[in-house]
Amino acid sequence: MENEDNIINLANYYDGPYGGVPSRIATPQPTFNDHPDDKEIFIPSTFKDVVIKMCSEILNIVSVGYREQTVYNPMNFEPVYKYLVGVDLYFDNHNGMKKSKHEYSKEIDDYFKMTYGSEMDFVSFHVQSFIFPPEKTTKDKFFELFGKV
Repeated sequence: MENEDNIINLANYYDGPYGGVPSRIATPQPTFNDHPDDKEIFIPSTFKDVVIKMCSEILNIVSVGYREQTVYNPMNFEPVYKYLVGVDLYFDNHNGMKKSKHEYSKEIDDYFKMTYGSEMDFVSFHVQSFIFPPEKTTKDKFFELFGKV
């Protein structure tokens, strides 16, 4: 039993350059179910247009799923549902990304509130990943120039 406790204690600590640090300090990335309750979601086209126009480096914004959290209103104990929408941002090669995932998440939240108003304050966004188009190979460039249209 004592040996098992030592294994558990060792598993909960990371021995870094400054000594033992609890591994719980690291903040994990949220995971999103693709379709919880079999409900697929899409980014509304109006909102997608707002994001693309406000951040010219973004070519597309795509939902990767959502997480639902239930909190209770302390006045009447009714459930209040909050949603965290995971998104992938597609960038062009010319401009690239200009900010961190956290900064883009905050901006997308602000654009959403400006677009839909304060009655939709139960929705927030998390940038899951940045996606860049692959670089063209010399073969692609050759056939783009000399290939048939």
